[in-house]
Amino acid sequence: MHRWTWRTLCLLGMLLSLPLAVIAADPVPTPPSAATANDSEAADASDLRDPAALAELQRATDFLTALPRFYIKAAAVYDVIQEDGRRLQFEKHGEIYLQRPDRLFAEVYLDDGRHRQFWYDGKNLGFAERSRKLHTKIKAPPTIDATLDMLEELLKDPMPLADLLYSDLTPLAERAFEADIVGDSLVNGRPCRHLAFRGETLDWQIWIEQGASPFIRKIALSYREIPGTPQFVAVIERWETPELFSEDLFSFAAPADSQWIEVLVPMPRLIEEGGQP
Repeated sequence: MHRWTWRTLCLLGMLLSLPLAVIAADPVPTPPSAATANDSEAADASDLRDPAALAELQRATDFLTALPRFYIKAAAVYDVIQEDGRRLQFEKHGEIYLQRPDRLFAEVYLDDGRHRQFWYDGKNLGFAERSRKLHTKIKAPPTIDATLDMLEELLKDPMPLADLLYSDLTPLAERAFEADIVGDSLVNGRPCRHLAFRGETLDWQIWIEQGASPFIRKIALSYREIPGTPQFVAVIERWETPELFSEDLFSFAAPADSQWIEVLVPMPRLIEEGGQP
């Protein structure tokens, strides 16, 4: 996948496996030795993540993942580095309707004239390339998260905004080894808090609306692992949180004068030991 987030494994089980005799033998904490204290101070000094920046990010992601449904309208510009080193910029805009845990509709317009629509109803994923009058429908996983993974694998195209649609956004902070508050900023006239993060191969910035509704209003990504360091910048112009969406919104209907196409969905690779991964 090309996602700019990832999930980590929890090691809580290691803590639960500690023998009770060890805990009972020393109920009073022993003061750390000078070497241990120095090691701890060195670890703290090497942590380049501002706790205030992480707290602001968590405030926004907790707010977003708690929303049962939302609608966004966004516009994005992105670079494509050419073989001769030139940087060309393209743009796209669209709308997304999401209802947790298993409803999604998206419509995307690209500046080369392509017009795409996606429907997901918890069982099937419908897709229409309106500009070419093509459509199809395939079986899909039972959650939005798994369906987004499948969709990105099918399209072979990074979808940075899709990362805001997942039910768990804690990996945004887990990936960063640097985190800073840049300062206050305006995005389309809305007061926001500008945050900056650095990962192993990717830098990203997030602008979070100030106030009781910390919507993410802008994101910017810099792909350091790609020659020329192309960027992706998206501004989310509208956020809405309605009480209800029509079920018809997520139901696929083949557009008029559109041709059905077959889509081959990659199957899990078989392993020699038997079974599947």
